[in-house]
Amino acid sequence: MKRLKTLLATVALGSAAPFASAIEIIVPAYFYPSWMPSQNEWHQLSWAAQQGVQVTAIMNPGNGPGTASNSDYVASVNEFRAAGGKVIGYVYTCYGVNHCTSEVPPTRSTGEVLADAQKYAGWYGVDGVFLDEMATQSSALPFYQTVSNGLRAAHPDWQIVGNPGVTPTAGYTVLANTLMSFEGSYTDFIGGSFLSGLTNAASTGAIVHSVATVAQMQQVMGLARQYGLGAIYVTDGTMASGNPYLHLPSYWAAEVAAAAVPEPAQAALLVAGLGVLALSRRRRSV
Repeated sequence: MKRLKTLLATVALGSAAPFASAIEIIVPAYFYPSWMPSQNEWHQLSWAAQQGVQVTAIMNPGNGPGTASNSDYVASVNEFRAAGGKVIGYVYTCYGVNHCTSEVPPTRSTGEVLADAQKYAGWYGVDGVFLDEMATQSSALPFYQTVSNGLRAAHPDWQIVGNPGVTPTAGYTVLANTLMSFEGSYTDFIGGSFLSGLTNAASTGAIVHSVATVAQMQQVMGLARQYGLGAIYVTDGTMASGNPYLHLPSYWAAEVAAAAVPEPAQAALLVAGLGVLALSRRRRSV
């Protein structure tokens, strides 16, 4: 009986331990890290990382790294990374063929993209970059090959995340660790062809906005797991608000829980403990 109590105590400790993430959450953290703790959503990112969930935050001080280091970002980035999170820097790329329509100036060179990446490295010690406005057509491949080669030469351990928003042509997959090949609404994610046409799911991610309820979020997370997606972000922010990524979703804690699963060793220990308990009860009833 003493051995049984010891085993169950161990099970209880194991089941109370942090969770291991089954899927990475890549968060467009386009919100300012306020110096007021109650208004700093980066603290919520740190909390999520402390749960053992794989959380990567995309920092974006000023549609890129900005013109100088920012002390509020430095403090929040350091806190988040100390909690176990990863930070990647937002860099827009104008679709690789000078197709920016809302930027000033409306063109980008590979040198400018790499220079922005280097600013993030020097000012914030980031873990990689998020290449937004990524092209999908083969004609833009040389642009992204140059960028990818430059990033990997300078920072071999960096995480490169590209955001074409749709599935690109062959050739893009090898240029990044993860491609966010879906960026769209809940309706399009559930009813569209993205999931059924998946290839290289483990290195593919999705950003899903306009997901209004916890139940819908859990449905999206469940499908992401079912199809083996490597990364996901789900939010109740909408395009009608102008930018759905200016705040964390209202159900952030539930999303973190949906991304986590018990450690396999802990789960096995729990099953073993319950089996011993059932056997003991059976013997006592005989």
